[in-house]
Amino acid sequence: MDPMRIKRCPVSQHLFLFIALILSGCTRTDTAQPTSTTPLYADSSLAEQGEQPAGTVKLDYSAWSGLVKPPLPPDEALARFHLEEGFEVELVASEPDVVDPVAMDIDRDGNFWVAEMISYMPVWDRSDAETSVRERVPQGRIVVLSDSDADGRVDRRRVFADELILPRAIKVLDRGVLIAEPPRLWYYQDTTGDGIADKKEVISDRYGDPDVANVEHMPNGLLWAMDNWIHSADQGAVSVRPEENGWKVREIEALPQWGISQDDWGRLIASQNSRAITSHLVPYGYSGRHPDVQVTEGIYESLAESEIVWPPFATGVNRGYRVGIQVREDGTLLRMTAASGAHAYRGDQFGENFYGDIFVGEPAANLVRRYTGLNEDPAAIDETALHPYEGREFLTTPDERFRPVNLYTGPDGALYIIDMYRGIFQHARYLTDHLRDYAVEHDLHLPSGPGQFGRIWRVVRSDRPIRRERVRMSERNPSEWSELLVHANGFYRDRAQQLLVERSPASEISTLEAYTTSDELEPTHRLQALWTLEGYDRAIYPASKLRMTALEALGDPHPRVRAAAIRILEPAVQEGDEDVTEALFRLVESERAPYTQLQLLATLGAAHGEELRLARMEILQQHPDDLRFHEMALTGVAGEEAAWLDLLREWFDPAEQIEKSENEDVDPRWATLYRPILERISQTTGEQLATDDRRMREGARLWPTCQACHGSNGEGMAGAAPALVGSDWVNGSPEALIRIVLDGFSGGEWSRSEGSGNVMPAHRYLGDEEVAHLLTWMRQSWGHRAEPVSPEQVREVRVATEGRSREWTPEELTP
Repeated sequence: MDPMRIKRCPVSQHLFLFIALILSGCTRTDTAQPTSTTPLYADSSLAEQGEQPAGTVKLDYSAWSGLVKPPLPPDEALARFHLEEGFEVELVASEPDVVDPVAMDIDRDGNFWVAEMISYMPVWDRSDAETSVRERVPQGRIVVLSDSDADGRVDRRRVFADELILPRAIKVLDRGVLIAEPPRLWYYQDTTGDGIADKKEVISDRYGDPDVANVEHMPNGLLWAMDNWIHSADQGAVSVRPEENGWKVREIEALPQWGISQDDWGRLIASQNSRAITSHLVPYGYSGRHPDVQVTEGIYESLAESEIVWPPFATGVNRGYRVGIQVREDGTLLRMTAASGAHAYRGDQFGENFYGDIFVGEPAANLVRRYTGLNEDPAAIDETALHPYEGREFLTTPDERFRPVNLYTGPDGALYIIDMYRGIFQHARYLTDHLRDYAVEHDLHLPSGPGQFGRIWRVVRSDRPIRRERVRMSERNPSEWSELLVHANGFYRDRAQQLLVERSPASEISTLEAYTTSDELEPTHRLQALWTLEGYDRAIYPASKLRMTALEALGDPHPRVRAAAIRILEPAVQEGDEDVTEALFRLVESERAPYTQLQLLATLGAAHGEELRLARMEILQQHPDDLRFHEMALTGVAGEEAAWLDLLREWFDPAEQIEKSENEDVDPRWATLYRPILERISQTTGEQLATDDRRMREGARLWPTCQACHGSNGEGMAGAAPALVGSDWVNGSPEALIRIVLDGFSGGEWSRSEGSGNVMPAHRYLGDEEVAHLLTWMRQSWGHRAEPVSPEQVREVRVATEGRSREWTPEELTP
């Protein structure tokens, strides 16, 4: 590689500045319910025969018929759905078989493992603190539902685990079950074969922040993803991976906030309240490689072209008083406010025109939205999801208790919806007086108390056949699992990958290797076969063989397959494998797909050496204005800053570049990356400097809490929240800013430079250190230079404003 070619790279000055700076400073219920330990179907044989076992409850819906908006019996609720032409809804399960469901996993034999969050919001008229105490009782359950006669409806039920506190996710594995009960992630096992868990161990006690009691900000998901890690969404989530003798646990840039899914390329997607679809457009997991660089570009991106929604019915929403901003004049929700469970549909029952589309629940407006248009150019980094309808939605209902919180593709290729079926759905911590009054006026607060309703629905294409019979994968042999790895339904491909990885049968290695190179298979099938081999037990499929397979995959015609091969080869780069690095050097010269180039840049940063630095610069010069490439390069310079400086010294002068960081010649977003380094050459003491650096890193970790409304880079969101960049409130009095965060802000202009009338909710639940970290990060990001905020300042303001029950106004905070 010719070093002189690097001279023309405009990004070199940014890297040079970065390195120079481093070196310069270097319950009440209305009907009886069974206890949390009593199965509703104590004898599954009776359930199968249609009899009513002892201890179950047959609900009398007529008892609520006088309510303004009564709970509807399942069949009546079924009749109220309005769908896209050619589709219909079927009932899979309802109370008393399932109550307060929030998530499920469908195992390889088609059984539904459902997390029941029974103690959620047991009262409607108490404070957040009082409600939270009542919630944290061991009433949650994991129940297993089965359809033994393949008629489409559940007829068997058993309790696998109970006495859980607010369980919210489950993943069925080969020899046990992962259950999320933040801040603990459990591994449950049934060692006696009776279908009931009798052994458990903690995989992680940091599955979420142990100091955060807010039920709305705890991890959830547990998705076995393409990369063979089990990922979760929301704050503090860790990813885990089973190994022969234990578990690997790591932190990555976890997506916010509700549910998690993956597309055919293994890209993770989730929802976050006002953002229907969030995803990482760049390769994830590279934050933290350099202690002073957090990846901020291309992660937590909103993929939806629009979050404007079109419900045909007015509903109660938390900020329904914001006419023209949150709701229309007719009371219908204007834009997403409770987006949940974004799911990439990869089934085969809807037809190819729907394959890969994203379906998102909006429980506040009782609808399910469809998005199209992803993966149109897999070589690209950017993606946009489109709403294909004009003024309407895929599924709606006038039943205001329909709460679609999670969605899944089933073994029959249909779309499954978890419906919590609740009147009051918003948690007490954020429940506005407006929504509380609406709920009481419409009797949505009745019947009070949890543990009474819940539904699972199935959406099917009515003009296409559907398979009711389950493919029982546990009864099949390894060769049949391999066949399912190229099934048309992504449900079977994912379960086959998981089972092959967990069992690692040597007999299937040749078949899987053949899959990775077959031009007769879809690229997605080659990709999944490649990742399946990556997950194999290394004692069965040695690292040397995996490297050979991945090296061959570097020549695949599809850019996403090549990108996967590059990532799989990253350990070999770290180990200094010359054959691998030479192959990647050749790819640097020929690769032109932006996403693959970005992965190549990230992987080459896993090791040191002049050739590796030159190869990365070769990629960077092709993307001089793309901050995603700049930032990814910076994550890999730890420990070799001096070498980078030597490489660039002859072309750039350090003093000149440092001076440029204070003016418009350098992109202000780069100043954000340089900020921790600039601090090192400031006049502060070493102790204070270390503290500020830690606050910046912690603040970056907490930022996803705010970015759903204020944007990834503080740019704001039209109609939802104003920009924070350049805001006088952010850069002004720290005491005023602390008050805003603790108790909320109402009226006037949030940003005097570019304001819009908004209401910011209170965040008093955040701890003193969390507020200090977050505000310090905001006040020293995006080119801001305001002084940091200390926990002591936050504590003083918290004590002085204790008992305040309303938002601050500009007049109160302006001297």
